[in-house]
Amino acid sequence: MNAATSYINHFRPIYEFRAWLLWSIALVFLPFSGMPYWWAFTLLTLAAALWRGWAVWKALRFRMAISTKWLSTMPVARLLGVQKKMREDRNSMYLGTGFEWTQKHCQIAHDILRMPTTDIPGLPKWLNKTKRGRQIESAIEKVFAPKDSIRDREPQGVSWIHGMEPAKAAVPFHYKAMNAHTAVGGTTGAGKTRTYEVIATQVIHLGDVLIMIDPKNDKDCKARVERECARTGRKFLYWSQAKPLESIRLNPLENWSQPSEIAGRIAQLMEEGPFRDFAFLFIDRAVKGELYVGDKPNLRSILKYAQAGVGILLERSLERFFVEMGMTNWEELVATTIQQIGGRPGSVGPVDAMAMLYNERYARHDRGHESIDGLIATHMHDRDHYTRVIASVMPLLQMLATGETGLMLAPKVDDFEDEREIWDIDRIIKQKAVLYMGFDSLSNAIVQKAIASMVLADVAAVCGAIYNFYKETPDVVLIIDEVGEAINEQVIQILNKGRGAGFKAFVAFQTRADLEAKLGNAAKMLQVLGNLNNQIILRLEDTDTAQWFSDKVGETVIRNIQVSGGTSRGSEGHLGEFNGSITRSLQQETAPLIPTALIQRLPNLQYFMRISGGAVYQGRIPILQG
Repeated sequence: MNAATSYINHFRPIYEFRAWLLWSIALVFLPFSGMPYWWAFTLLTLAAALWRGWAVWKALRFRMAISTKWLSTMPVARLLGVQKKMREDRNSMYLGTGFEWTQKHCQIAHDILRMPTTDIPGLPKWLNKTKRGRQIESAIEKVFAPKDSIRDREPQGVSWIHGMEPAKAAVPFHYKAMNAHTAVGGTTGAGKTRTYEVIATQVIHLGDVLIMIDPKNDKDCKARVERECARTGRKFLYWSQAKPLESIRLNPLENWSQPSEIAGRIAQLMEEGPFRDFAFLFIDRAVKGELYVGDKPNLRSILKYAQAGVGILLERSLERFFVEMGMTNWEELVATTIQQIGGRPGSVGPVDAMAMLYNERYARHDRGHESIDGLIATHMHDRDHYTRVIASVMPLLQMLATGETGLMLAPKVDDFEDEREIWDIDRIIKQKAVLYMGFDSLSNAIVQKAIASMVLADVAAVCGAIYNFYKETPDVVLIIDEVGEAINEQVIQILNKGRGAGFKAFVAFQTRADLEAKLGNAAKMLQVLGNLNNQIILRLEDTDTAQWFSDKVGETVIRNIQVSGGTSRGSEGHLGEFNGSITRSLQQETAPLIPTALIQRLPNLQYFMRISGGAVYQGRIPILQG
């Protein structure tokens, strides 16, 4: 088929209407015409009328679809029924109703983009001007309205993007593709939360582990997740600094493979520079000292040693070391050391004397312990410099480790009056629970970012443990809304290596600039986006992000009709003689499969989805009911 015969003009006048009208009139009068074999002509006329009528119906349906915006509604029971069928047939998740976006739809979109908005065919304008006209319009809407839909009268977006394809179906999101992680882009109010509700509902009923990080602490989304957990008998866990009485207690420092990870999680909350490096060093020494004496490091203990110094911890460590080395008379030796150096008790502290004894008997002979060596170095460090370095991390530690927040992030196991459950990420995954973390970002953004960052670092640690030590790989869905508020190196590691640990990440953002601003450079931003192999893009206001997605989707070839005309009159001809010509040419040109103008004009809850190396879809997310 050549280019001239394959081009369809969807916006020409409906010429078939006149033919249908004439055939319909003929159908009425033929029985009364007295013609021989009138019944045979009637059958032929009926066939012609039906043929033309079908063409008119398709044209009207198309024009009604592109001129009207709809919102879909779906009961949860029906969603689960559709999901079950899609899982059995295609091993996929349901992601709303839509269609595969192809060159045909790109062609129609470019045709519409070239014409003035007033020229887009639809219902006559006069219908809205009278009460009778509005009744007629309402009746037409009911005829053409999609099933379980309501009229969308919000001003955002244009109607024709979703309406250009009459044959819609359930949009599949294959589970194998989800392992490659997914970017969810969209401006405020475009429908990211509703999208997450649809995904979370299906994940919960499938029995997979679900961890949701929600900076906005959306009430509707939290209620949906809790409701679905109740329906399935799943354990629902909620953490929110703003609602401590409803929350669990969660230790973000519980899981690690190397002790230095604990110091790294705290130090990463600081600005880059020498102070962060020194703070990491001092915290790392304190953590290793705690582990040496058998304590479990948490935010509260780290704050205590940062404020008061490591003297007490050093003393406990040396006591244990001396006993382990069989020095039963160490107390007498310490007292002797004090007298020899100071001449009188009190001139040299017991801790200093213990450190000197340790250095003399063990460290100088390379028989010491690295944890004690670090504690001694910190204890002997210039106090003024230590105070200046620690001062940069103290405010954040103070906010995280004290008050009600401290009890929620550094729970006291022996506090039997606090009946709130104590959990950690590893236990959540092993027990296949559902965790919803709602942050109070509007009123306390700095602390909330710090908490989200530390929790995600804990998730990364568990991810590594699953990859290295678990016999069976669990299915874990991690949803991070507004990732720019929580992105860190550990999140990048989850995206890099999480697939092997069974993680499926959904990462939401409004613009690429959010990631670049948080990560500090474009290279890391591209590293994050490069690991998000699937994209679900709702309406975007940012041109740069829209262009990024358009480039991801690629290009296609569209056809453009060029019409030119001209008249002329010969020099020797009569006054009334002239020549005229009209030329039509069908030209091909390369164009983006999804222009950025479409991404920026999507109505609420509508999206474009690109599966890595696969199909491109345009769909509409339903509003769940029940």
